[in-house]
Amino acid sequence: MSIHGCVISGPSRAVLILGAAGSGKSSLSLHLLARGAQLVADDRVVLDAQQGRLMASAPSSLHGLIELRGIGIGQVTPAAPAALSLVVDLDVVPLERQPQPLMWQHSGITLRRIAGQGVALLPSFLELWLRNQIDLIDDMG
Repeated sequence: MSIHGCVISGPSRAVLILGAAGSGKSSLSLHLLARGAQLVADDRVVLDAQQGRLMASAPSSLHGLIELRGIGIGQVTPAAPAALSLVVDLDVVPLERQPQPLMWQHSGITLRRIAGQGVALLPSFLELWLRNQIDLIDDMG
């Protein structure tokens, strides 16, 4: 099954970025790519539940391609399919300074979801998170 979104991976983690067209998914992805992350998928993401993990990949027609709004289509070295560990939703505004954990479920697998709209530190957080340099407290344990 495929959904609208982007997936960016680090050495051992991958994040699914959700949001409406024009919400900043590709911009956030490009920011992370510029800092060493890898593109798994942009625009369309193929999801497949395997052994309790949700694997993400790009449709073959979009493999290695990223939309650069206002510039064109870019081609990058694509990453291998990756197991998702986190979901960021750019359509959802955090309601609190330290919100309760949100969840996202697909194919019977539940992942932590972050409300990312308007969160200024989101690019820096994701950069560190993808490099395993920061965890959310509920991820520990």
